Amino acid sequence: MVVYLMFRPNLLHATAAGAELSTFSLALKEWTLSYNLSVGVDLTRHNARLALRYHSIAADAYYHDQRFAHALLPDFSQPASTNTTRITPSFQGRHQLLGGLAAAAFRREDTEGIYSIHVTMAAKTEIKLTPSAIIRLPGPNIKLDCPLRLRLHPSPSNATTTTNNHNPHHFHPTTCHISY
Repeated sequence: MVVYLMFRPNLLHATAAGAELSTFSLALKEWTLSYNLSVGVDLTRHNARLALRYHSIAADAYYHDQRFAHALLPDFSQPASTNTTRITPSFQGRHQLLGGLAAAAFRREDTEGIYSIHVTMAAKTEIKLTPSAIIRLPGPNIKLDCPLRLRLHPSPSNATTTTNNHNPHHFHPTTCHISY
């Protein structure tokens, strides 16, 4: 009960503040997805009396409920003096999709030019009470789910100059869902 009162669910907010999808293509005969994705997630803590330590951090990328990438992230601390910390999982490689539903969705989204990708992260936490930081308590396991709608980011050789300030490849920050 004490831990819950100190670490309320509204304590932590997560926002996908930036993302770049530079490769996302599907070889249709083998249904092999080639990808290069990087995401910047801001973790904002609103309780200045607590410092958090994140460890065992894993990030996964999903396309239509199929995990196509996995990344392990380094442990880090978010001291009481820091409200926001950015973590940046990156995914690059190839993965074979199973079934025709994801391939059909890819063909549809490829014509639209916008892809629906979910990035999830899981981490264990440790709570440090400040100012002493002598008291350390195991914190809850945190799970983030960031639903993203991404356009392919043009490579520098394919980039075109626009005469107005509208950038069709601009990423709009997205709120991530947090569960404990």
